[in-house]
Amino acid sequence: MDWAMFTAQWLHVLMGITCFGASLTTNLIVVPTLNRFPVADQQRFGAAYGEVANRVLRIAATAVIVLGILRGTVFGQLKSADDVFGTQYGQTWLVGLIVAVLTFAWAEAAIGPNLRRIAALAEPIGADGQPTPALVPLLAKAKRNALLEVIGFVVVFTCMILMRFGY
Repeated sequence: MDWAMFTAQWLHVLMGITCFGASLTTNLIVVPTLNRFPVADQQRFGAAYGEVANRVLRIAATAVIVLGILRGTVFGQLKSADDVFGTQYGQTWLVGLIVAVLTFAWAEAAIGPNLRRIAALAEPIGADGQPTPALVPLLAKAKRNALLEVIGFVVVFTCMILMRFGY
């Protein structure tokens, strides 16, 4: 058995599960649950959750991308540009890689900064107990950003499944 390839594959899958699983868990479980709590509590939890998630997911996303490159090239069948651009497998791998990098960049450039703006709001709740005008568009943007991230993960995941079957 090629232990280096086994280790790269194992870590690649684990890091992919970490990233995609965190996105799905956040969007399907954490956010709907948080919506039942007062906005101030949501803000406090979101700030704490974001700190930990950002640290863990930045490492996991970088690892999954680097290991994906290694799995396709050093430990895989893509040995030349012709293999990448001239085969269905190579093209699927390239689409997966590009979308993975773009999804990671999206999280860094759009999701993280928006969540930090939400966490930094001094007055997220108005006197009437409702979100302030400053908070409302940030929350809407956070939901849009998260949906786009999930779409990116679904595309990457689909590419991985297709590659398993030689496409």
